[in-house]
Order: sequence, then structure tokens, then C-alpha cells
Amino acid sequence: MSHTAPKALILRYMQAKTSFLRTLSLVLVMALGQWVVRAQDPCVSTGTGLPYVSTNPNYVCEALDAFVYINVAQAYADPTDAAAENFNFSWYPFDVLGGTSTQSFNMVFDSTTTIWCVAMDLQNNCTWTDTIVVQVQEGVIIGLPADTLVCDLNGFTLQPSAEAQAMAGVSWNWEPSLLLVDSDTPTPQLLVDADQWYYVTASAGPSGQCAYEDSIYVTANVAPIDLGVDQELCEGETAALDSGMDPVLESLLWSTGDTVSSIVADTTGVYWVTAVNPQGCERSDTVQISIYDNPVLVLDADGAACEGQPVMLTATVTSDTIVAGVGWSSGEAGNSILVTGPGNYEAIAVDVTGCTGTASISPAFYPSPVPVVPADTVLCLEEDGPIWLDVTQPDVAYLWSDGSSGPGVLLSSEGLYTVTLTLLSNGCQDSASITVTDFCQQDSVYFPSAFTPDDDLVNDDFGGYSEAVGSYQLVVFNRWGIEVFRSEDLGLRWDGRLESGELAPGGLYGYRAVWQPFREDGESFGGFLEKVGAVTLIR
Repeated sequence: MSHTAPKALILRYMQAKTSFLRTLSLVLVMALGQWVVRAQDPCVSTGTGLPYVSTNPNYVCEALDAFVYINVAQAYADPTDAAAENFNFSWYPFDVLGGTSTQSFNMVFDSTTTIWCVAMDLQNNCTWTDTIVVQVQEGVIIGLPADTLVCDLNGFTLQPSAEAQAMAGVSWNWEPSLLLVDSDTPTPQLLVDADQWYYVTASAGPSGQCAYEDSIYVTANVAPIDLGVDQELCEGETAALDSGMDPVLESLLWSTGDTVSSIVADTTGVYWVTAVNPQGCERSDTVQISIYDNPVLVLDADGAACEGQPVMLTATVTSDTIVAGVGWSSGEAGNSILVTGPGNYEAIAVDVTGCTGTASISPAFYPSPVPVVPADTVLCLEEDGPIWLDVTQPDVAYLWSDGSSGPGVLLSSEGLYTVTLTLLSNGCQDSASITVTDFCQQDSVYFPSAFTPDDDLVNDDFGGYSEAVGSYQLVVFNRWGIEVFRSEDLGLRWDGRLESGELAPGGLYGYRAVWQPFREDGESFGGFLEKVGAVTLIR
């Protein structure tokens, strides 16, 4: 491209204008009544040099902004003379820079171009002109594809355009570099299977001044399949295997031939599933399912016995397995236990794989007789006389502790009476006992029939009188059955006052007393005596 003709016309115009101004500067002019002679050519540099056009950087990058500038300051000793507002700036050629009228601007150059600027000094009516050839470095069109969906991110290669890859003298820098193999090459590989932004800078030029950037977001087009870890199960258990895929959206195939989302594994083996999405991305996963046999138990009893006598139960593992231990429903552990009564006994065997086997047995026990005797009793044999105790049952033999063998015994003295019954059908036995206590001191505690609470120190209160008793309780009621006094201490007696502190009215009151008497030898006989009566309160 040639711009010689327009440049020559401009220069001839500027030279004629400059000659006129120089002539004019020698003329004497009057300003404010004084004559001044301007001896210096206003268009001669008074500074360190002439104006010049520059670009920053001097080496321009194709398709990137370059800063274009004309420096007029060095032509003037006084910096105020170089102020931009004192100039008109015109840039050429018109077809490239037409319309630009500022001292500096940003410009994109597509090819090597010769440019010049005419700077007209409005104060001195002179012009400055400079020309520069703009060298343009060929740009790098990285040309990454649009954000991408891929089947397998791990190992996927990032691909700039073929033209960019073929350019010589280009340095590459990819980020994040830790997620890439060969991040300083045009085509790095992905290291991780994760959705991620990737950024690239391609630098060209003698010193890499021209930096071009691009980015791409890479997404996994499919979710991975995970059937979980290998599983070890016991006989009777199953494993639910779920692909996590929708068979409507994915083409599924299991090792079993099923095409559904999930299956149930109930046998030992390797199970796999493959899924293919509409874009052709294929994924699969495999899992090992191991199902172990449960241990087999056989239970035996060492015969039959009378109820209450021991029978040994034994558990034997008949299967080919290593048993870690055997437990029983009774809470005991071990291969053998002793039981003394009928019931259903279950044994549980646990092998080294954690699988369990169970078995149960109901051992035979012969029934035993059940002697029925009264509870231990207190008698006053002097008053009540001997008592006949009868324990008659069918098909039994009797044996009393006194040696008698009849169905009954005469309780004629205090002591322990024991009877043993033997079933004639199986010889099973059982015993029962009764203790008879002879005690006739029914009035071991004396209660008066009346009292006079008049503070004369004679019969002023009411309660029991005894030399020694064990536990003791006295409750006094009025004629309507309302409790008016209670004591659990033989020494705490009723003084004829109500709980409020008021005097109880005279009259008849009922009472109930319970106590534990002592025998003549000073020992408690073990039972309790009770007395219910009435007392008169005299005012």
C-alpha cells in the first residue's frame, strides 16, 4: 500500500506555511506600546529533539490493541508549550486512521502498516511530522472448542486449533497445571475425572510479548457406576445391586442378562453391569458376591430324668465349617450344658465367617409329685391341741420326717415336719416342709379398757404395756372409724388429744394393735399377734 501522493501534498503545504511564518517573525510588532523583535524561528526545536511517533509495544501483536503516540514534548524547552491542548493532531493514512485526532489512541493492526502524524502547533503556527512503520506479529488463534462434554475425563486431551498447534515460536501455559500432564504443550492431558475450567495462554513474538488467551469447561457426560465393595453374605441372605441409572435414559446390561436398573444377587459369583447413554458413552462396574453356608447343628440329650434333676444337652456341628463358638437360649455358652426342667432349648453356632446355624431340642422330663402343705404356722398347742395335716395324692408313696408313711401326720409339738412324695409310676420325688411354733402368750401386750387424761399421773394415757416386743403398731379410731392416733413405738402413747392439739371428747374409742411377741426364752417366734378392742376416754 502506497501513501506517497497524499503525503507529498501535505508536506508541500506545510513547507509554504512555515516559510510565511518565518518571514512574519522578523517583522516589528507593537504590543502594549512596546516594540518587540522575535528573532527565533518558532518552528525550530528548542528542546532535546524532534517529535516522533511510537507504538507501545513497538512490536505490535496481530488482533491485539497497540498504543499509538506522538511525542512532541522533546521539541520544546518549556513543557507548557508541549501541552496537548496547544496542538491539532492528524493521523494518516486516512483509510486506516481517518478520524483520529488525539495525541494517542489504541489501535488494532492486522498487517504491517506505515503511519504518520501531523502535529500543528496552534500557538506558534507551525507543524511537526513523523512517520513509523508498524511491524505486526502474526497472532495465535487458539481456537479451543466450545465447552465440552466427554465420556471419560481422565486422559482426555485438550485440543487447540491445528493452525495454532503448527505455529512455530509459540510458548504454551495451561492452568491448573497440577491437573494436567505436560501443561506447557499445546495438547495436555487431564489427570483427574472431575468437571473443571481450564485456561491457556499462547505467547508469540521475539520475547513472547503477544499473549493470547482462551478457556474451556470440560464436563463428564456421564455419571460413573458404583456397585459398591465386594460383599460376603450368609446362606439365605441376598445383595441388592443398584446401577443408579435410569433404564429409560440408558441402555443397561447385567451379567445376569437383566436390563433393569437394579438386581438381587443370591448366589456366589462376579456381577457386572454396563450402561451406554445416547451419546455412546459406556461405563461399567464389577462386584464379587460370596455367599457362605451356615453351620449345621445337631442337638442331643443324654436321656430322660425326673424334673429337677440334670440332663446334659450337647450341640454337634456336622457341616464342614470352622465354628467360633456355640451359645444357648438359656444364656450359657459351650458345646454342652445341663438343664433341670422341661422346655425348648435353642443352640446357636457362629463360624469364622460370621454365619450362624441354629437348632432346638425339648428334652424329656418325668413329672414329679407336688406336695401341698400349709405355710409355717404358730399354734397354742395347750389351747388348740394337736392338728392333723393331710397331704393325700393319688399314686404316690409317703415318707414323713418322723418315719411314718401315711398320707398325714399329727402336729402335736413344735418343730419341722417334712414329707417326701414318690410317684409310683416313675419313682420321681419331691418334698415339702412346715414349721410349727408353739406360742400361747396371746396377751403378751396388755391394753387397759379406760384412761383418764387429767394429768394426775395415774392412767393419763393409753397404749400397750409389755416387757418386750418386736415390731409394734397401734391405731386408735373414733366411733365413726376416723383415725385419731397412730403409734409405732410402745413408748409413744395416746394422751387423749386430736392431731390438731384439741382435747378429744370423752367416750368409747376403738383400737387395733399388731406386734411381734417374744418367746419365754427371749427369742422372737417369727410371727405377729393382733388385738382389736375398745377403750373408754374419761373426762
